[in-house]
Amino acid sequence: MSLSVNAKLLEGKTLAAQMQNEIREFVVQAPGRICLAVIETKKDPSAEWYMGAQEKLAAKLGIEYLKTPCSEVPDEGSLIMKIREYSDDPFVHGIFLSMPLPASYSSNRVIEALDPKKDVEGIHPSTLGLIVMRRRVSVPPTAYSAYLLAKSTNIPLMGKRALVIGQSAIVGRPLAILLGEERMTTTIANAGTTPADLQKFVSESDFVFAAVGKPGLVKGEWVKPGAVVVDVGTTEVNGKLVGDVDFEEACKKAGFVTPVPGGVGPLTTTLLFKNLVNLIQSHSHKK
Repeated sequence: MSLSVNAKLLEGKTLAAQMQNEIREFVVQAPGRICLAVIETKKDPSAEWYMGAQEKLAAKLGIEYLKTPCSEVPDEGSLIMKIREYSDDPFVHGIFLSMPLPASYSSNRVIEALDPKKDVEGIHPSTLGLIVMRRRVSVPPTAYSAYLLAKSTNIPLMGKRALVIGQSAIVGRPLAILLGEERMTTTIANAGTTPADLQKFVSESDFVFAAVGKPGLVKGEWVKPGAVVVDVGTTEVNGKLVGDVDFEEACKKAGFVTPVPGGVGPLTTTLLFKNLVNLIQSHSHKK
């Protein structure tokens, strides 16, 4: 790829490798097997890619990966029953639900069936409440990955302008909370934000976090010179994963930028298992 590249690439591999060593050490010292139960809620290319990465890493870490295909939970009722089954199973330590859920399902009913003590994705309402109270046992991995990559630039965050594009419960909202704790001036763009305002917000922001799942949403020419661009979006296009940001053009203006794949992804997958360890440790301390 021939680019006039000025930006430094922000890749999650180094941070992920450090965490994986810590997780492996915990697994080796654990008195019994550690099990992550994964429930596929529907067929989705991005979710399948993520679950594939999880399964490979679980094998590398020595963690049992128990997957339930969507064919075994064909409707909302059977999905909730399976969640409750795993929530009550003492040999299952964490539960992952593939997202997004089928459109006809009640996300509240499904998520609230999950035992918060096994919530590795940080999606249960009580888990989000703990994040607001600065008790980080299980922070949504994608949001936390984006946050840690921004911090890895060693640019002081306090007082900087941040733009979070997207306000999902597992990325945009918790990410905005984390950035607020750093005393950043944070703007959240959503479906109601006009294209003109989005361009304006991007051009004024020192840190841009794109988490929508719309390829090419953020034009590289909008980026403020020297800005940090963290692309959380992952959409399959012609068999390849692409992000929300025009990567090639953003590289010409940004100071730091994450590639897709290879940026947020490796760290996100690792943080899922770090949350699993955190939940086990937190629960064992309360016994």
